[in-house]
Amino acid sequence: MKAVSIFLAALLVAGSAAAQASAPEAAVELISGHKVRLRGFDLERRADGRAYVHGWARRETGRAGLINAHLHVETFDANGASLGLTEGGWNDPLSVRDRSSSAVHVELAPDPTAQIVRVRISVEPGARHD
Repeated sequence: MKAVSIFLAALLVAGSAAAQASAPEAAVELISGHKVRLRGFDLERRADGRAYVHGWARRETGRAGLINAHLHVETFDANGASLGLTEGGWNDPLSVRDRSSSAVHVELAPDPTAQIVRVRISVEPGARHD
């Protein structure tokens, strides 16, 4: 039984590696600011053409007070042309006390034909525009 579960685990890992190899990785550029530090972002592409960015936002050390900011997620093609801009934010308030990170999950505009090769995620001042 143990050998079967090890075999199935190996198949799962090999299958996920093959799926990741088929879609080229997009370069992700992070621009922190306005009391917010970004880290650990990646682009997730789904079979239905939808795309998401995932990562973490954290309040900068020693920065108390209100954070009046949001995220801009801009995607680019191989020629450097912008494919669009999406606004988003972090899921929870950024803690002052324990400096824990808040998850970020932003859905990009659905376009199954888009060939995203670069993503720029930046912290922008003020409230979201949408």
